[in-house]
Amino acid sequence: MNAAKTHDPAFIAEMKQKLLDEQGQITKELKVDARDDHGDYQAIYPEYGRHEDENASEIADYTALNAATEALEKRLEEIQTALERVNNGTYGITSHGQLIPENRLRANPAATTLVNVDK
Repeated sequence: MNAAKTHDPAFIAEMKQKLLDEQGQITKELKVDARDDHGDYQAIYPEYGRHEDENASEIADYTALNAATEALEKRLEEIQTALERVNNGTYGITSHGQLIPENRLRANPAATTLVNVDK
């Protein structure tokens, strides 16, 4: 990796704050609908009652909640990895040493790849 390819420290600080803000928001959301088992979030199964229609609603809601929990957990992992890259000086650089454009990082502060826009 070429050490000369880095983003401006002020830009990195701005992206770090965006990542921390998003991390806080996701963690807050997960605390509402999931339980934290040492960093592995599990959706909380809803309990509506014992009738057949209530049981069907529980299963449907749990399925949706479980999918949302998994998506939030995956995003949280991406954010944590991005914050690690900020701390070790590799933020905004692909695994091949290419600088990720600022507009890409503004759209997704946890981005690790380039987007090919060629047609």
